[in-house]
Amino acid sequence: MKKNLVVKIIILILILLVGYSVVSKTENKKIKILIVAGHEPNAGGADEFKKIKERDLNLQLSNILKDKLLANPNIEIITARDNNGWNPDLKNYVETSSTTIMQWASDMKNKMMGKVDAGEIELIDPNMKHNPATSSAVLFLFGTNKWIEKNNIDLVLHIHFNSNPKINGKPVFSGYCMYIPEQQYSNSSSSRIFANYLNTEISKIEKPSNMKQEKDLIIEDQELIATGVYNTLKIPVVVVEYAYIYEPMMLSSSTRNIFIEKAASSTATAINNYIVDVIKK
Repeated sequence: MKKNLVVKIIILILILLVGYSVVSKTENKKIKILIVAGHEPNAGGADEFKKIKERDLNLQLSNILKDKLLANPNIEIITARDNNGWNPDLKNYVETSSTTIMQWASDMKNKMMGKVDAGEIELIDPNMKHNPATSSAVLFLFGTNKWIEKNNIDLVLHIHFNSNPKINGKPVFSGYCMYIPEQQYSNSSSSRIFANYLNTEISKIEKPSNMKQEKDLIIEDQELIATGVYNTLKIPVVVVEYAYIYEPMMLSSSTRNIFIEKAASSTATAINNYIVDVIKK
């Protein structure tokens, strides 16, 4: 009897130790965040205005945000591109797996269209018409979504600045907005929660967009590749348009740098709060 009792105690201790190990690894697991500075390193982006290029603003904000988030020991930061160009691992994956990536995107589209035909999903016309992406941009966007899946990323933020349609030759719109997956996608609800945290902080440094189509501020979209068209993403993702590139504070380097610093700080605060309240809760 004593021998059986000792064996049971040993087994119980082992179970507790294994359980503690699993919990500890889970608690100590870093949150993997991918920051995507919008557009390709040498192409794409909102209209250039007085030599100000959107893709450069995106990268500037991305670099500052990365530095701020690195202060949090619970976070692992990955960037899609930096001052040297594309993330080498991402670039290599996209260039060596282009056929696989586009076949995967096609398969995901076919699955979605099958659900549409079955009446399980309704196609929604976008509130905002987006400029068509180049074939290379499409490949990298789908490739990024597939790479995210392969690398177990937990959270994605796409950084952008808005272009500004003109009326009578003059830019008239200003303010921020953000895009999330349409509500029928599997990652829509989690993305909206993330967007709400971003909205709370960004609203402190920039006014809401005054464009009619952006009045909701957090805009659901079914067609953006970045937010997971055809359900190609399962994790929270938000595309933020921090401001219009023609706004007064964007026109001089001094005021522009101050705004981008504030935008990075606000975003870092939102992400840190989101991790504490939602992921680590």
